[in-house]
Parts: sequence; structure tokens; C-alpha cells
Amino acid sequence: MSIFAKHQVVLWPKSKSTEVYFDRKDNNSFSFDISLWQELDDNTISAFSNFVKENGISNINLLVPDNIVITKSFVYDSKIDSIEKSEVVSLAQGFVNFTIDPEYLSFTLLNDSDNTIIQAHIINQEKFKFFAQNISKLNLNIVSQLAVSESIAKVINTFYQGQYFFIYPLENNEVTLSLAKDDLVYLTNNLKGSSLDIQKIINYSNLYFKALTSKIFLPSSQKLDITSTTELEKTDYDDKQIAQNLSKPVNLPLPVLGAFNTQVTAMPKADIIKENKPIKKATKTMEENKKNILPVIAVFLLTAGLASLIFWYVVNRNNSENIESPMGQGNTADAQPTMEVTPTIEPTPTIAIEVDKTLKIQVLNATDINGQAATLKAKLTALGFKNVAVGNATDNLVANQIKLKTDYAEYQSYFESELGTFFPATYTDDLKSTSTYDIVFYIGTDLSKADDSASATSTDEATSTATPTKKVTATPTDAE
Repeated sequence: MSIFAKHQVVLWPKSKSTEVYFDRKDNNSFSFDISLWQELDDNTISAFSNFVKENGISNINLLVPDNIVITKSFVYDSKIDSIEKSEVVSLAQGFVNFTIDPEYLSFTLLNDSDNTIIQAHIINQEKFKFFAQNISKLNLNIVSQLAVSESIAKVINTFYQGQYFFIYPLENNEVTLSLAKDDLVYLTNNLKGSSLDIQKIINYSNLYFKALTSKIFLPSSQKLDITSTTELEKTDYDDKQIAQNLSKPVNLPLPVLGAFNTQVTAMPKADIIKENKPIKKATKTMEENKKNILPVIAVFLLTAGLASLIFWYVVNRNNSENIESPMGQGNTADAQPTMEVTPTIEPTPTIAIEVDKTLKIQVLNATDINGQAATLKAKLTALGFKNVAVGNATDNLVANQIKLKTDYAEYQSYFESELGTFFPATYTDDLKSTSTYDIVFYIGTDLSKADDSASATSTDEATSTATPTKKVTATPTDAE
């Protein structure tokens, strides 16, 4: 009979090892030189499997590394109650180096007074499929799961409330940089090296909280050189001291402390991310709205037809009366007006380029000026484009560029006409055919100083006839 059976168990599978922790004072941590994120044969996993059986372990609280589950947040400039998962996948795809499987993505909508934040968790399904196989061999049931950054945020929230950055050291000279408020994580970035320039990520905190985040927690066990133009309020932390303050064994790492406090809920074996339920609700609402609006459209068309018929009748009757008696009085027999008919010259029609408004467009800010991508996206969505993702370029530019796939090279004249002097740019049609996007805009100038007069008319017309797509801003990539 196991001495550990009645205690909570935390499983923390790392890139080169697997750690097991028990919620007890002594003999509470074990390490195995295997990685559950790789395919393991029966012989390799046998020692760990025997440990699990001997100690009667069946239920585990799982800690997931932040390079396996990636947290990214996107900001809409208005309130929304639902969003299609496919749109979230499209927004997130440009910020991870693997293809996103919708089944391995979940998200939460966070509303405040002015906008909506879409907080997404993206699992690397290629890594996870091996983990799922190994967990199945071990007959383990995952009753709760947290990303390492989320677990740390739970601990920090016990003694600090507000917005902050947190750096946690990893293996191979890597760290995870997290942006959080209270116990909620908004984004994570895995960074390498001891010298870290984090100013661009600091700028993004303004999108979420409408103020730059200056508080940052740094590990006292590792010397890091943090570079930023924002003055930071730095606080060193020590895992052992925090554990002691929480009346826990001092050998327990910070993420494990948070995992032990997790509310345990039953869930299917090896199922880390469940599909977000609001999606089904959102789909149903859209279908119901579609059904409800059809009768309204039918009534509108019928009314418009009748009104046109009445208007035609009145106009033609008045014209007939005026021809018979232009002065409106006297004998109609004496009045024989002569009518001159001036032929109308029909203008020669101009052949316009038919632009596909469902194109996938990416807008990348290649400057240090915050909010530029969102500004240009507002222009494009006002023109009717529906699939516009935004983000930051990896390199800064001093001029605007637009790259198109060869099939859309003819659209250059359209964008030159519609964007005018607001976004003068050099055009190339060398965008790779395998690219996720059909057109990529690179912003290299200050758009707040751009002349908007050339594109004002077309933009206003587009806005008056189409419902603009909501503006969305994405978090920076890991490469930044």
C-alpha cells in the first residue's frame, strides 16, 4: 500500500526530465531522466511506470511548460460576446512556429468598458501526441492542468495584486517572460540569454491595461541584464522564501506551489485543452439571427418595390399634366408647346479591377510606434476586407512596403488609388505562394503624420455601405 496515495501529486514533464511532487513535508520530490514529450518504448518508460504503480498514483495535477502551451492575447477595439474559433486560429497562426490544430486551442473573452481581449492558449499538438501516448501507457488520469506561467501567477496573486511582468528561469539558458494581472496571464514569451531587451513587449502591455506595466519580478538565483527605455520597478524573488511564507516545504518550486492549490475537476484522460463552449453558443446565435432577419429583408424588398411603383406613377402623371398645360391654366387647345429633346451623352464606362475582399491580409508594424498596425487595419476593414491580421515585424523599416502573391499583382493600382498618400509604398509580387497570407503590408513610417485626404472619400463611402470589421491588435512574436 502506498504512503503517497492520499496526497495530491503534481507531474511536471520538462524537455529532458520528468519531475513528480507530492503535497507532503518529507520525501516529496522525485526526478526521472525521461521526457514524456517524446515517443518512449516500454523499456525506457518501465522504471517510471513501476514508480507510478508502487505508489498507487492514478490522478495527477499536470504542469505544462510554456513552450508546449503558448499564451497569446488579441485586443478588439469594441465589446464582443462571441467569436468563431477559426478567426482566433487565423489571428494566432502568425505567432507560433507550428500549424495550429483547432482542437488544441482554447480561448477566453475578457471584456472591459471599451474593448475585448481574446486570451488564447495554443497547444503544440505534435509534442502533445507523444505525451498523450505515454500518459495512456502509465494509466494516469489528468484531473487538472495549468501552464507553468499560470501556476506562478496564482502564487504571485497571494501577495501582489495588479499588473506585472514575471521572469522564470528554464533549462538551457532560457527564461519565460510572462505578462499578468492578478492571477491572469495575458502573454508568454520564451527568451534566450542573460541580456534581454523587453521594451517592445512592455509597449504591448499598454494595449491590455491602458498603461505601461513597469513592475517586474526577477529570480534572485539568476543574474539577468534587462534592457528597456521604461523605468522598471524591479523586485527579486526567492522560491524558498515564498514557499516558507505559504507554509510549504522550501524545496518545492514556485510553479508546483500554484499547482497544489489548483481546484481539482474531473476530465477525460490526457485531454489538456477542451473546446471553448461559447463557440457553440455563438454558432447557434448566428444561425438564429440569420433565420430571424430573412422575413425582415423580404418585407423591406416588398415595401421598396411598392414605393418605387407609386413614385413612377406620380412622376409620370405630373409629366403628362404639364405637357398638356404648361402654364397650369387656360384652354389646353390653344397651348401647343414645342419640346426640345437634348440627347444625353453616355459616358464611356471604366473597367474597374474586381478585388476579392476575402483575401488574407497581414499588417506588420516595422516601427517602434505603438498602434500603427491597428490604424492601417481600420483603413483596410473600412474598405471591406474581412481577414486582416496584425502584428509586429521582426526588423524595423524606414519606408512602407507591400508584398503580394503573383496572382494578385494587379491589385497594386487598387491600393494606390484607395490608400492614396496615406500609405505610399513600394510594391513587390514576390510573396511566396506557400505563405499563409495573400498580401502583407509592412509599416515603416509614422501614419499619424500621413496625408489622409486622398483616401478619405473612398474610405467614407466604404464605411457608409459596409459594416466595418472590428479592429484587432496582436501580441508580439517570440522572435522579438
